[in-house]
Amino acid sequence: MNLTIRKTLSLVKSFTFAIVMMGFLLSATSNASDSSEQLAIKNLISSTFDKPELKVITSPVVVVDHYAIADWVQGEKGGRALLHETNGKWSIMACGGDGFKDVKTLINAGIKQSIAQQLISQLNQAELPLSPIAVKRFSLYGAEDEAEASHHSH
Repeated sequence: MNLTIRKTLSLVKSFTFAIVMMGFLLSATSNASDSSEQLAIKNLISSTFDKPELKVITSPVVVVDHYAIADWVQGEKGGRALLHETNGKWSIMACGGDGFKDVKTLINAGIKQSIAQQLISQLNQAELPLSPIAVKRFSLYGAEDEAEASHHSH
């Protein structure tokens, strides 16, 4: 393949990525329907992981009892955060990918089975309106090799 064709394909790929991300960003922005818990979680993730040149976009966020799962994207990275609320304050238990859509993983994290099932069900519903490409990004956390994963900020 000659250089011109490779450059053109690279530009098309970059343009496609930009369009997908714009759609994701528009669907992921906070709106009036966010609960105070969801806003607190978004603010926690933002204040913890935002960089001046690279902000974290968190959406959707689902909350059941004192637990939550928040989908996030930061640049080309993406994942999910598992959170717990104690005494009115949310904390991040762990960041991961598709493992947070597995009941056994959540039970192993100390979450009751009924709450784990509700979290996963609500997360699946919240992700339905998103494009498959956006949802795929949430599974990326931890997918890179271990050396690279150990340097990631989440």
